[in-house]
Amino acid sequence: MAICVKCGEDFSEKRKELGYNICLYCGEVEAKESKFKKSKKVVVAYNKGPLIYVPTVEEFKNLGK
Repeated sequence: MAICVKCGEDFSEKRKELGYNICLYCGEVEAKESKFKKSKKVVVAYNKGPLIYVPTVEEFKNLGK
């Protein structure tokens, strides 16, 4: 069994072979945190335009130029 780097619990060896180094529970918590952070960085590109993801403040400042 493989050991999770966050909580120290055992997880499946097959998951380790896929390249993961954290258990399902820790992975779910990390994914929810990432999803929440990214949801705060979605803006409207232009009037009546699509929503886009803006990862940095610099990209946000240059958005309409």
